[in-house]
Amino acid sequence: MSSLLNTQTAMLMVYLISAIGVAPALAGSLVFISKIYDGVTDPIMGILSDRTTSRWGRRRPYLLLGGVLAAISVIGLFSVHQVEGVPTEAWVLVMLLLAATAYTVFNVPYMSMPAEMVQDPYERSKLMSFRVAWIAVGTFVGIALAPRLVAYARDTMGMPETEAFASMSLITAAIILAAAVTCFFATRGAPATEQTRTPVPFMEQVRSAASNRPFLILLAIKYLGLYALSATVATNIFFVRQVMQQSEAIMLWYGLAYMVGTLVAITPWVLISKRLSKAKTLALSASLAALVNLTWLLSGPEEPLMTYMLRALILAMSNGGMLLMGQSLLPDVMEYDYRRTGLRREGLYAGLYSFVEKLAFATAPLTLGVLLSSMGFVPGLPRTATQPESALLAITLAMAVIPAITNFLKVVLALQFKIPEPESVQRQR
Repeated sequence: MSSLLNTQTAMLMVYLISAIGVAPALAGSLVFISKIYDGVTDPIMGILSDRTTSRWGRRRPYLLLGGVLAAISVIGLFSVHQVEGVPTEAWVLVMLLLAATAYTVFNVPYMSMPAEMVQDPYERSKLMSFRVAWIAVGTFVGIALAPRLVAYARDTMGMPETEAFASMSLITAAIILAAAVTCFFATRGAPATEQTRTPVPFMEQVRSAASNRPFLILLAIKYLGLYALSATVATNIFFVRQVMQQSEAIMLWYGLAYMVGTLVAITPWVLISKRLSKAKTLALSASLAALVNLTWLLSGPEEPLMTYMLRALILAMSNGGMLLMGQSLLPDVMEYDYRRTGLRREGLYAGLYSFVEKLAFATAPLTLGVLLSSMGFVPGLPRTATQPESALLAITLAMAVIPAITNFLKVVLALQFKIPEPESVQRQR
């Protein structure tokens, strides 16, 4: 699902605004609506997966269903220009809602499974390192391969830009489907817990989860981190085209550096977390990311490609630490909830966690769209045309300043995170 999320985040706004000519604020609003819908359905999907019984387990059937829906939605999102008889806004919204549904159906059960598979907190970090590695591959597909495919189809094969986006979506859809099928079969022997026998009303479960202070802090950290990431990913192609005055083809090298940085940093972050604690490691990685975000202020048309790649490498290393620690803290919080309540409700926690994820990926494009519209960005201009200085400032703010602020806030929250020890351990002391 990382391929779907990053392709949509990195490519959809520029496709709608620059290739189709949709107003930036409208494009951001459509994404916002779909993400809010997506977030609302996340806790429901969590409860549904908690209560599912099948020959393949509680969670795994949804991995296949989500993959199929995701592949269909990504093709539909980048086929707007081929649709006749349906208003552009209506088609985009329907496809966004389909993509949101697909992501929820796959991701909420998928996020619930690690808490069932591994019990030791350090072993969870090692398990989550594999997830982060594959997220890095999915990120590469969205922020590097997809722009490269568009540039190749347009500049080398001579396709119109709209058709270049459509051809890119076919390849991305095939990758998404293959990944979902692989995930389904690869987890066939994974351990799983059984459904809680005593039913608890949905709202009572939500209120109980809301009293879990470590979980609330983790939700805030998740929101801020993904807001910063979404703002950067959504703005990157605008930044490359307008501020750096380069073709988006160079984003292939950015994506390669980003993937390598994420993969290289996984093992060091796991080892650091064993010494510092996961929360302090998250704070360290967030502070590094904030500093790297600010270096975008120094970028411009004269920047060497190696500098562009080096920034991606370091940013990926820091973001990888935040992602890994956040992902591995979630199963710890789920286990803490089980100790408090005796309820197995990993799906609910994954659903609420995913809701905040969707909220971040909703508000960042909306912020970008409103910011571009209010500061004079002209939609529909040829990609080589120069935008007003105010629009360039808006792009730079979204790329550098806003992510830096949100990452610094993450540092403050991470230093306050602590999971209380079980009462039995406290009594022994």
